[in-house]
Amino acid sequence: MLPTKPSVVDISLELDPKNFAMRTPAGFKKDMQFEMEVIKEHDAPGGAGQIVRGVHMRLHAGSHVDAPEHNVRGGTQIHQLPLTLFIGDAIVADLRDKLPGKAITAKDLSNRLDNRIRKGDRLLLRTDHNNSYDGGSQQWMEDSPYLTIDATMWCIEKGAVIVGYDFYHGNDEPGAPRVFHNSRTLSEHGVITMPYLKNLDQIKADRFTLIGLPLKLIGAEASPIRAVALF
Repeated sequence: MLPTKPSVVDISLELDPKNFAMRTPAGFKKDMQFEMEVIKEHDAPGGAGQIVRGVHMRLHAGSHVDAPEHNVRGGTQIHQLPLTLFIGDAIVADLRDKLPGKAITAKDLSNRLDNRIRKGDRLLLRTDHNNSYDGGSQQWMEDSPYLTIDATMWCIEKGAVIVGYDFYHGNDEPGAPRVFHNSRTLSEHGVITMPYLKNLDQIKADRFTLIGLPLKLIGAEASPIRAVALF
C-alpha cells in the first residue's frame, strides 16, 4: 500500500505591494514598505535573457518570525536559533469569538487548550482576522483582538516555544492595549513570535506539524518565512 500523502495548508500572508503595508511609528530612521521592481528585463541588450526582480522590505514584512533580539537588547538572533525550533508539533486555539477588538485572556486559552497543549508546542492563535486583511487600515487594527499580560504568561508557563497569530500584534497608541509589551515579555522568556499568519481556518487536525523556516540571515532579529501546516 502506498503511503498517504500529507495535507499541506499554506498559512502565510501574501506579500503584495498592492495590499500590504506596515506602520512606521516614532523611532524609525526611515520608512521601508514592501516594494518589488524589475532590475533587469528579459531583452536587456547584451544580457543573458533572464528577468531579475529586487525586493525592498523590512524583515518583519508578511509572515515572519521574531528572535528575542527584536525586543531584548543583546538577545538571541535568528542564526543562533536551532532549525528544529521551526519544525514541530503545533496546536490551534480557536478565538474567533474575540472579534472585534476583544481581549484574549488566560482563562480563554485555558478553556480552549488546557488539556491539549503540551510543553514544547507551537501555539497558533486563530481569529480569522487576517483572512480579510485590508492592507493594515486603522479599522483593521482597532478590530483586532489582543493578548492580555496574563494570557502571555499562560503561554510561557505552558511551555510554548512559538506563539503565532493571525491578527494585529502591536498597538502602542496612548490608551490602547499595550500588545508590544506582551511581545517583549515573550522575547524575554525566549519564546519566538510568528506574526501575520492567515488561513488558520483551513487546519482541520487537532494536532499537526508546523513548518516555518527562517532565511539563513546572520546578525538579524527577524526573518520572513513561508509558514505551512502539515498533517
